[in-house]
Amino acid sequence: MVKWNKIYTYSEQIEKWDKQSIIEMPSNCEYQGYFFLLPKKMVFSISPKFSYFYFPDTWKFQLKKHTDKKTIDASEMMLAFEEESYKISQTFHTKKVNDTIIKVRTHIPKKLEKDVIISHELIR
Repeated sequence: MVKWNKIYTYSEQIEKWDKQSIIEMPSNCEYQGYFFLLPKKMVFSISPKFSYFYFPDTWKFQLKKHTDKKTIDASEMMLAFEEESYKISQTFHTKKVNDTIIKVRTHIPKKLEKDVIISHELIR
């Protein structure tokens, strides 16, 4: 059975064309400056700033940079986007509910560093 992977990225790294999307590799990986193509139906936008894309673990990515070409598999792609994807996933999560993808924004509240004074009238 094929496993599907999900990678979060910045929307500015994605350019959508007619039936395909061009995605730039992260600047903090060994494939900096390369890009690859995915079918448009595999790329989704969460917000104007963030997007994500799906691909099966059997997928082979054809990376291009000017005239240089490289082929990497799904596990190498997951490693290349690991840091960026994790950082973004901490801000945004999506869930599939009744075949509809919904957006869920999550955050960790800041710890309050204040003394609390309880009025004696409230104490039983």
